[in-house]
This record gives sequence, structure tokens and C-alpha cells, in this order.
Amino acid sequence: MAKESERLHLSDGQKSRLLGFALDADKPTVPPDENEQRGDLLYDLLRCPLPVREAPCNADVLAANGSHSGLRSVFGPSIRELLQDPKTDVAMLQRVKEYAKTLGRNAGSDVEKDVFLAVYFAAIAAAMVFHGERITEHVNADLARFLMSYARAIWMPPNLVELFVKAGERSADSTGVMHTLG
Repeated sequence: MAKESERLHLSDGQKSRLLGFALDADKPTVPPDENEQRGDLLYDLLRCPLPVREAPCNADVLAANGSHSGLRSVFGPSIRELLQDPKTDVAMLQRVKEYAKTLGRNAGSDVEKDVFLAVYFAAIAAAMVFHGERITEHVNADLARFLMSYARAIWMPPNLVELFVKAGERSADSTGVMHTLG
């Protein structure tokens, strides 16, 4: 059971909510707060593969389709895998960044904008950490601030927190200004 749970890439909060649904099936559910919505949407987006070429994917499609992980061989690696794999080339990370930017332009809520921006900055962070390359024109001080802000977000999965911290430290090193996680 533990391996199955880990493969779903659910946060502890999401696991607790699912268990609560099962245990209190008769009670009306409380809608998730905005941070839970951000976390849920982010996890859904990270499970999706990068579209072949800019086929629009929005929050409604993500919620309806769920995970495509069973079709990985057809659709390619998930966005999560692309962001975490040091072997993902910079051109692919640039595609992830542009895809998230496109989704952000069409976002229907602040929750969606926050999630799409998180993926946008995660792609930038991955290029910096894994390849030492910049795929953004943001100045280092601003970039370090954005990255550390996402590292502090309570809805951010731990693996992306680590990526944001490493990239934030690299950005801060070149500016002389350190933005701590505390």
C-alpha cells in the first residue's frame, strides 16, 4: 500500500483528505481552501505530460482527465519527471516554461495563475540547477526572490521546494543578496 500511495505523488494533506472522505462519507464536505486548491491543481498538472505542441490544457481538463501516467510511453514523461530529471535538456525545460506561461495567460483564477507560475519558475530553476543555464530575462535579485517565495509556499511539493531553494541560492550568490527560507 505504501508503494502505491507514493506512486500517486499525493501530499500528506491530500492523503488525509481522501481518508476523511472515506471515513465520513455521510457528512457534507468542506470545500478546500485556496492553498489546498493550489496543491491539488499543481499535483494534477505535474502528472500530465507536456503536450506534443501547445495543445491547450486548462484546470478543467486536468481535473477531468486526472493522471496520464498509464500512457507514459505514448505521451512521454510527465511534467514532474521533466522538472526533476537532470538529464532533461534545456530546450525541453524551455518548452515546459513556455507551456506554463501560455496556461498562465489563460488562467481563470488567482489559484490557477499561482500554479502555472510555479511550474514556469520550476522550469527556470531546473535549467539553472541541472545545467547552469538561464532561460529567463529576470534579473538575479528578482529571480532569487520569486524562487524563494515559491520554496516557502505551503502547497509546494518537497521535491520542488528543494529545486527552488537550490536555484534561489544560485541566483542570490550572483547578486550578493541572500533570501533565506525562514
